[in-house]
Amino acid sequence: MVTLRIDWKTSASGSWNSGTFGTLPEGWRPPMDLNFSYGGRDGANQKTIDVNANGTMTYNNQGGTQGTNAFGMTVSYAL
Repeated sequence: MVTLRIDWKTSASGSWNSGTFGTLPEGWRPPMDLNFSYGGRDGANQKTIDVNANGTMTYNNQGGTQGTNAFGMTVSYAL
């Protein structure tokens, strides 16, 4: 079981923009691409958080108004 605490310093503005925030070492990578939902407290920052089998971690804004504030969440998955 892996639990990641994501605390990212800033976010891309724009309705459908995206960003990358790291690469996991091999022992921490999930067996398949995973997708998690993030909803900001203000209701204006909606994202998907992707933790991929190749170790890349990205986020994708999901339309509407998007701020540039930091975001954080915890995700867990089985290896």
